[in-house]
Amino acid sequence: MADDVSADLRINHDDWSNWPGDIAAEIDETLAMAARFTQGGNIDLLLTGDDEIQELNSQWRNKDKPTDVLSFPSDEDAAFGDFLGDIVISYGVMSHDAERMGKTRPAHFKHLLVHGFLHLLGYNHLNNEDAEEMETLERKILAELGLDDPYSVRLES
Repeated sequence: MADDVSADLRINHDDWSNWPGDIAAEIDETLAMAARFTQGGNIDLLLTGDDEIQELNSQWRNKDKPTDVLSFPSDEDAAFGDFLGDIVISYGVMSHDAERMGKTRPAHFKHLLVHGFLHLLGYNHLNNEDAEEMETLERKILAELGLDDPYSVRLES
């Protein structure tokens, strides 16, 4: 069920300029692998900092704190073509959590990108059954990218 997936990338925080490689290539590789297991489509991807993601988290989820990733699925009634929605990832939280888990920033970033992408497709972790389904798919996708199980280390919220 593989389809093409593409991201309209916008980077609006200086910390992302310190990325240790070609972030656009990493995004393309990660999303292509996710689409092999799910479906394709187009997304908007915003790479930002803690202040902006905290503002979005407060506005849309009533949680006044920064978070690692937010996903905003497309409204089916307003969707055009194959637009799946928006993903926002914060450099600060992502980097801090990667360090606390002993993972590289690129590995953790790819996990967050896959996680956000799956949310756009309707996967969630609101209950144990849904969480197991989503996490199993994340593990499969990331394993194909050569990455370890992202749930082998959990952080307390």
